[in-house]
Amino acid sequence: MPLVILDCDGVLVDSERITTNLLATMATELGWPVTPAQSIEQFKGRDLHEIRDLLEHKTGTTLGDEFITRYRARMVERFERQGVPPIEGAADLLDWLDDAEITHAVASNAPHKKMQLTLGTIDRSRWANGWFGRFEGRRFSAYEIQRWKPDPALFLHAAAQMGSEPAASIVVEDSTSGVEAAVAAGMRVIALADLTSPDTLAAAGATEVCRSMPEVADLLRRWID
Repeated sequence: MPLVILDCDGVLVDSERITTNLLATMATELGWPVTPAQSIEQFKGRDLHEIRDLLEHKTGTTLGDEFITRYRARMVERFERQGVPPIEGAADLLDWLDDAEITHAVASNAPHKKMQLTLGTIDRSRWANGWFGRFEGRRFSAYEIQRWKPDPALFLHAAAQMGSEPAASIVVEDSTSGVEAAVAAGMRVIALADLTSPDTLAAAGATEVCRSMPEVADLLRRWID
């Protein structure tokens, strides 16, 4: 049986709209006018340190770690105020993976604290600490190894920790950086086209592109069966 590696933001939880809108606001406040649509194109799926460096370049301002601290505080406030729902169909996919005894894990550019904020609020009646607890022992963050997508190291790390070969691993991603990382790791990758266009994800090297999580689940069933 293959290992299925799931991205978190944009694959399991619908957080990308919140964070990219916030980054658009903060970029504009710094003097670089960025719309929500431009923010998706510029920032989605990228490491926060890389985003900070880009903002420094565009605005000529030295932001340092204070920007990251301020961004995270505002992100938490928005998450708590707006809530972070699961991606439609993600719960059914996870239940099928569990029922079929298919090994799966989550691998994210985000730190564990952010995953706890998002995953930890979902389905708490079934799982201690929500989906964050559901993935106990199967959560991997780029902050653990200090290597971020599109570097393939995170996916290779997750596969090694789960005892799977890269060629036997399937990644579900929604960003170009995630797709590029999976391809570089030698893994098949299903791209979920939501905020990023199908053509862009295909150009990044996705094995297949789906427009909804039920389509992802159907494709996984065909591949694994």
